[in-house]
Amino acid sequence: MHLLYPTVKALLLALVIPTLAFSASSLLREPGSIYLEDISVKSLRINTTSDAAVSSKPAEGQFLGTIKKGSPVELIAVSDTSYRVRGQATQGGVVGWVDAKSLTPLKPEFLDSLRQNAKRKAEVGALIAKNEVALNMKPEEVAASLGKAQKKTSKLDAQGRKEVWEFVRYARVPQETTAYDQAGRLVTNTVYVKVPSGKLIVTFENNLVTSLEQSEGNTDVQAPVRQVAVPIVVTY
Repeated sequence: MHLLYPTVKALLLALVIPTLAFSASSLLREPGSIYLEDISVKSLRINTTSDAAVSSKPAEGQFLGTIKKGSPVELIAVSDTSYRVRGQATQGGVVGWVDAKSLTPLKPEFLDSLRQNAKRKAEVGALIAKNEVALNMKPEEVAASLGKAQKKTSKLDAQGRKEVWEFVRYARVPQETTAYDQAGRLVTNTVYVKVPSGKLIVTFENNLVTSLEQSEGNTDVQAPVRQVAVPIVVTY
């Protein structure tokens, strides 16, 4: 029995440790907070300027531990008054929210760029949800919205790289079918068939959409051209 104890203990540790080693991407997002990984910002290390109490939420969260003054932490997310960090508390490794006043102040221009990129991400996400595109979207965003292009061409000159993606647009057209049911009765049903309705040509210059052209289909000339902000390269 005593010989088996270390093995059992090792197995228990193997089961427990993976549940503790989680990344920021597995965490639930707090409303109104900006997570750096969501806007492709590299991790940032700052220091505590005083003993920092860590909690599970920005406000009224469960106490998780205390990070001593002068300790380095990794910044994960920011809210108006609290920052989510990963660091070493007196109780062990911890991930949670601390008062922004307990950390090295972040530059106002850095926080402003985070907010602008977060706003842009929300606008692009809304377009993707409706399978739409807009000027200044990136190739990966267009692909997420429209899927794989049927045709791609590219050109490189002194002004940079230009790419043209062509997408076939489809419409659901109702068609009536007539058949006999199991009782021998003649029944008419309506089915929807996907048929090509036009072509969308998306032009990229330096990895941003610069023009959208609808061809071989009906185009609403009165519809405004959608545009999102140019993504900002966030540095600190």
